[in-house]
Amino acid sequence: MKKFIYLIIYLLLVSCSSNGLKKTIILSKASPNYVNWLMDSNFSIVNAYDCNNLDSLLLLADGIVLTGGEDINPLMYGDSSNLLLCEAMDFRRDTIEKKLFDFALSKQIPFVGICRGMQMMNVAHGGTLYGDIPTELGDSVVHRNNGEVMHDILVTCQNYDYVNMIFPQVSISLPQSIVRDTIFTVNSWHHQGLKDIAEGINVIAESLDGLPEAVIMDQSIHPFMIAVQFHPERLGSDNGIYKNMRKRFFDAIFE
Repeated sequence: MKKFIYLIIYLLLVSCSSNGLKKTIILSKASPNYVNWLMDSNFSIVNAYDCNNLDSLLLLADGIVLTGGEDINPLMYGDSSNLLLCEAMDFRRDTIEKKLFDFALSKQIPFVGICRGMQMMNVAHGGTLYGDIPTELGDSVVHRNNGEVMHDILVTCQNYDYVNMIFPQVSISLPQSIVRDTIFTVNSWHHQGLKDIAEGINVIAESLDGLPEAVIMDQSIHPFMIAVQFHPERLGSDNGIYKNMRKRFFDAIFE
């Protein structure tokens, strides 16, 4: 097994594109939708969940993505009462993703969080979660219904630079009041969400029940650390958010 891991690392190091060495994107737990979204000849994509030596893998990281998945153990944010509201959990994954987040933060590596990944970003930085949205926040907005649903979200930030790191077609020429009220329709498949927002994290957009749907770490702390509660990788290759988040992430890696 060790020889296999060393071989993979060697291949990653020596694989080249026409512009030189490929960059490495680490996914916390890979699935075809995420891989297809990020597939590009300039990048190698690696699944951290299947790696037996995360410390060695982190040395290759040029970008990190925390993907969607199971509930986060509420003991990570000090709320044992939420254990009764949680569904499937993966303690090993919690540990892996906390380490990936901390590494991205300390080394200033471009970072994207998706669904659970946005929740982990908040928890790892000191925030908390709703254990179950319908129970604690109500059901004025349906965030899942035996699978994926669609709903509107509202841009709540007046910082053009922050908004455009995630959302497309928000022009700097527009009045701030119009930017703030821009609505996008996104997909949704979750029953937990951000509650107390960690210091330094800026909420960029919310669903109509006030639940955070997009966040960005203050750029005084990290130059490119963004996350969304929805799934851009499932919106389709023609979708503006799908394309914009992908491009901005790639650009940040090559800066």
